[in-house]
Amino acid sequence: MGVSVDSGGGGGRKKVDADLNLVPFIDLLSVCILFLLMTAVWVHISKMAAFSQPSGEAIISHSEVSSINKAKEERDFDFLVRQTGVEIKADGQSLGEFKLEAVNDKILELKAAWKTEEMPKVSLRAADDVVYEDLIFVLDVLFNSKWTNVSVGGF
Repeated sequence: MGVSVDSGGGGGRKKVDADLNLVPFIDLLSVCILFLLMTAVWVHISKMAAFSQPSGEAIISHSEVSSINKAKEERDFDFLVRQTGVEIKADGQSLGEFKLEAVNDKILELKAAWKTEEMPKVSLRAADDVVYEDLIFVLDVLFNSKWTNVSVGGF
């Protein structure tokens, strides 16, 4: 793609024909437009910097949005995965610490005792020294028990 520039003059002068290649100009223009669009998206994202902890507390930083819900969302069960096993808490009270092999039985027991129709809200947290497979094992057990309202975080 190019543009031909003709001097159009006569009178003993030489014609000056110049071909301008427009492809680099279009590439540069496309990059500038892409940069402006991405900058606009980043500015929009920075206005909504609200994060939620597994405990339900909202952390709000550098936010220009005034209508953010800062209320703490209560969780029905808190599963704390450690190297020694899984501690299960309900309403702040510890129901005990169980080995990984016994977690499935305890979750089925809790599910049988659950009285309401709605799904219980579960917070699954892991210590820093926990093996990844152990955390995924507990998450799989919760999923297989049809407890899908689970938030995952650290201690």
